Amino acid sequence: MRLSSSILIVGGGPSLEGQKDLLRNVPFDTFACNRFTLWEERPFLPTYYACSANAVLKDVEPRDPPYVQERFMVSRRRDQLEGWDGWTPVYKKEKHDLLLPGGELLVKGGSTMPGIMAQLAIWMGYTNLYFVGIEQKGSGHVYDLEGELQHYYFIPDEDVLFTNWKEIKDFYKDIEMTDCTPNGRLNGILGYEPLSEVLSGVPTT
Repeated sequence: MRLSSSILIVGGGPSLEGQKDLLRNVPFDTFACNRFTLWEERPFLPTYYACSANAVLKDVEPRDPPYVQERFMVSRRRDQLEGWDGWTPVYKKEKHDLLLPGGELLVKGGSTMPGIMAQLAIWMGYTNLYFVGIEQKGSGHVYDLEGELQHYYFIPDEDVLFTNWKEIKDFYKDIEMTDCTPNGRLNGILGYEPLSEVLSGVPTT
C-alpha cells in the first residue's frame, strides 16, 4: 500500500547501514540522492532521485541513476541545467521565498541536498516528510562506510545550514517533517521518531 501523502527522504549518512532491514519494507514513496546509487546492497529502488549537476559533470555522481518516476538535476548555474534529457532541472538560489509554485522550478539552497529534496517533495504534494541517513555531520554526506572513494563536498557554514533548515520548517508550517536519523543533528529542529515506530504505524495490505 502506498501512502500518497508520505515520503521518506534518504540521505547518505552511515546510519543507513544500521537501518537496512527497515528500508527494505518502506510502504510509501522514497527520495534518494547523490552516491546512494553506489550502495551495492541498496534495499529499494527510489521513487525519485536528485543530484548536483556539478557532481555529475565531474563524473563523481552517476549520469544514469536508478529511479522509478522522476530525477532532478540541481544547480546554481542555469547553463549546467541545459541539455540533460530525462532530468527535471532545478535552479538553486540562496535567497528567495523558497519553492515557487508554477513557472521555473526554484529551491532555496544552503541546506544540503536533503533540504532540496524536502522542498521538491512538498512541491510534488507530499505533506508528511520523514528523513533518514541525514546526520549533517563531518565533511560530507556520502554513503561510503569504508572511506575508499574519498569524495567530499563543501558543507555550508553550520549557522547557515541550520538557519536554512529552520526557515524551511517555519515556512512550510502545514507540512509534517520528522527526522528518523538516530542522533542526527536535525532532531532538534524536526523532532525525532525512530523509523521502526513510523513504519509500525503504517497500514499494511
